[in-house]
Amino acid sequence: MEAIQVLGQKDVRKNVVAADPANKRMGQLTVDKGRINKTFAGDTLEATVEGTRDPRRYVKGMSRPPKRVFINRKDCPVRNHFEGLPSWSRKDAINAFDSWLWQQQQKDAIPQPAKDWFNARVKEFMRGHNIDLVDDIPHVEGIGDSHGYSLKNYIELLAKESNN
Repeated sequence: MEAIQVLGQKDVRKNVVAADPANKRMGQLTVDKGRINKTFAGDTLEATVEGTRDPRRYVKGMSRPPKRVFINRKDCPVRNHFEGLPSWSRKDAINAFDSWLWQQQQKDAIPQPAKDWFNARVKEFMRGHNIDLVDDIPHVEGIGDSHGYSLKNYIELLAKESNN
């Protein structure tokens, strides 16, 4: 399970709990492609009838719903400011943002609002919160679709550095 996921506006969080059959325990709830299943001694039963009687769902390892952070809105300090430039494709803008972010990190020249934003996400990440970085596109298929992957890598790097 990844604590930080990059999603589009219509995407939902995937793989909340690893669906490894060897790790299934009695009574553990798992999510498989957006459907909640209840495992009982290794057998999977769809939780449809029980869902009407007991609407609360507790997933092991998740005490709170993930925090959704919109990363490409006008008020977001880490939005991709290369997007929308004339004659630039989305992939070009994402590559330019990735290069810009890591160059700014090497020079220690990240703007203060962006530093504050990153510090807030690192604190949430370190407390065990799950974070969904939501881009303004319908679906994120891979790394080349959103600058959120650059943000995710940078947040994880900052968290790793703060542990050392």
